[in-house]
Amino acid sequence: MEMITTHILLYLLIIIIGSLWGSKKTGIADVLFYLIGGLIAVNFHLLSPHSATIETFAFIGTIFLFFYLGLEENLEGFAQGVKKGWKIALAGVILPFLMIYLIEYFFSGDTIKAIVFAMAFAPTSIGIAFLTLNTLSFSAKAKLQPIIVAAALTDDVLSLILWGVLGGVLVSLQASSSLGISLEAIAVLALSPLSNFLFFSGVMVLIAYLFFLFNPTTSLKKSGTFLNLITKTKNSIYSHLGATQFLGKQETNAAIIIMIFLAFLGSFIAEYFATSVALGAYFMGLIINKDHFENQNDGDKVFHEAIEKFRFLTLYFFAPIFFISIGLQMEIGSFSLLLSVLFNACILAFVLFAAQFVAAALTAYYINKLPWHSASLIGIAMQGRAEVTFLVAMAALSMKLITSADLLLISLTAFILNLSVPFLLKIAGEYHEKKDQSSLL
Repeated sequence: MEMITTHILLYLLIIIIGSLWGSKKTGIADVLFYLIGGLIAVNFHLLSPHSATIETFAFIGTIFLFFYLGLEENLEGFAQGVKKGWKIALAGVILPFLMIYLIEYFFSGDTIKAIVFAMAFAPTSIGIAFLTLNTLSFSAKAKLQPIIVAAALTDDVLSLILWGVLGGVLVSLQASSSLGISLEAIAVLALSPLSNFLFFSGVMVLIAYLFFLFNPTTSLKKSGTFLNLITKTKNSIYSHLGATQFLGKQETNAAIIIMIFLAFLGSFIAEYFATSVALGAYFMGLIINKDHFENQNDGDKVFHEAIEKFRFLTLYFFAPIFFISIGLQMEIGSFSLLLSVLFNACILAFVLFAAQFVAAALTAYYINKLPWHSASLIGIAMQGRAEVTFLVAMAALSMKLITSADLLLISLTAFILNLSVPFLLKIAGEYHEKKDQSSLL
């Protein structure tokens, strides 16, 4: 086992190093090369998509990436992003869901399979967009990135709830071989994922309030015995056990370990409530900021050094393995099988790209009142399909709702979309910068 693990790690590191080199030489986001590296490795039988070692590192990569996304954001920026991006997210779930359902039903004539495909392709990949944006430099990125991340995250939350509801419905439908199911039964199935998400959100809000927020919210400053009791309890807990008590007194390396612990704690809480571990990691990162290091004379330096080291671990090791693992899902059993699904994959990718672009870009342009070059960039950034797409697809396969050939079709379609994002987003970023520069002249 030790030799196999060493062999796997060596191949992974070769792909990562080669991808970084390819990205530097071409100016294309390294995420594209990670995906291609995984595709090559699995089809030349260098790596297996079923490797426990890769699955473990990819799982850690998911947690680290979303935690780092949260660290890069702040609560105020996130709230503004959600305020501006929730309409984009809603449109970006509804239209792609409907279009993929219709096209897949046209191909297969299978209602259950069509719904699974629609659910798999409804969520947007935050990681694909973020890692690509991380390689670009244009003046409006700071304004647009929070909107993109918040919209993609909202997409994922809506899709996870949708899967929690419809996944159980589809299993029931398949077992009964009937398409008839009452609204009451759907409501019962919906109760669990909705309540789980609300409980998860409540626990995260409580943790943020008691341990990470300095002052009571405005609503809790009003008079009243109960509110005063909550305020005093919060102040007492924060003064003894608050974030500055364990982050503000640490040197850089210890701060990193504590951050890693908090990332896994957030993921554990999410997993406990049957919610995506990525959401738990993201929200835990979101509530941490440099003010929690204020007890240190050089607290700001410690915070930024800790984030920089965590960034290195995430963006140059764990997150790349996560994206390599996506490429590993593209195992092609035979050339005839590839040809049989390639045409359908291209059609699905084209329809999904068009639906997502129209939904996101037009919503950003007409409702959010953004200029067209900004709206178009958002429409492109929302094309990636990775984390939740494969979570839904693998879950559906285990439930026998789809076949391995269907999984290949989903993987190939997602792969085509993911390949398009680095190319098109780079072009959109350069065009956006030219438009901004011309408007200043």
